[in-house]
Amino acid sequence: MKQNQVSHVDADTYTDTSTDAVLDKKIMRLSWLRLLWVQASFNYQRMQSSGFLYAMIPALKRIHTNKRDLAASLKLHNEFFNTSPWLVTFMAGVILAMEKGKQPLENIRSFKVAAMGPIGGIGDAMCQLTILPITASIAASLALDKVAVAPLIFLVLFNIARFSLFVPLFNYGYRLGMSALDTLKEQTAAFSRGATMLGLMVVGALSATFVSVKLDLALNLNEGVLNLQEGVLDKIMPNILPLAVVIGCYKLIMRGFSPVKVMMVMIVGATVLHYLGIL
Repeated sequence: MKQNQVSHVDADTYTDTSTDAVLDKKIMRLSWLRLLWVQASFNYQRMQSSGFLYAMIPALKRIHTNKRDLAASLKLHNEFFNTSPWLVTFMAGVILAMEKGKQPLENIRSFKVAAMGPIGGIGDAMCQLTILPITASIAASLALDKVAVAPLIFLVLFNIARFSLFVPLFNYGYRLGMSALDTLKEQTAAFSRGATMLGLMVVGALSATFVSVKLDLALNLNEGVLNLQEGVLDKIMPNILPLAVVIGCYKLIMRGFSPVKVMMVMIVGATVLHYLGIL
């Protein structure tokens, strides 16, 4: 008997193939709310699997009234899983639609494996290179103007942006169901490229706004004193020195320097250049 139970858990199809389970708003809301803690039990063996499984449990219990089917589904969703915590709701919505339709377990597993990489890339580009820098720069500007609530404004703006994607993507994924993979294949490359370009523009604007480098070098000419930074370098390209500093930091990080080491290099370098009268 025990052997039969184990073999069923490892089976590829569900015993009960009825698709009449109803996922009401309460169950759906509970699922996406739990996804807010998808990384709470993050580990290097299965990454986000425990958090993702925890979010899926209420809906899976409603879908699978057969205990063996439920066990097979729980085992499937406790496998390795790692994607963007921003866009994870999209995958969860699609998977719930597949579970409700009693798709073969291998189909569900294949979708998870195929989708979590592209969605992770889109989410990282969207969050780390676009939304986070924009909201942080707004709050930083307010902080420089001595606005005491600047950190709270950052949290509010950041979470407004997050929830404007978090919940709608869950519902959108649930509506798409099996067709989601085709949609991803068609739009992932274009969206990733667009998000990356926008992110680079944001980083460039932040570099010009918040990175300040001033040379203390000048040439004495017959016509007067020529400041090298304002009269030469900024004529070539405005804010070329802040750009050079940002690119230099990027190159150091790409060579394996930690952020702390990069800051130490900048402090030592700025001190030496100031002592030599260059800065």
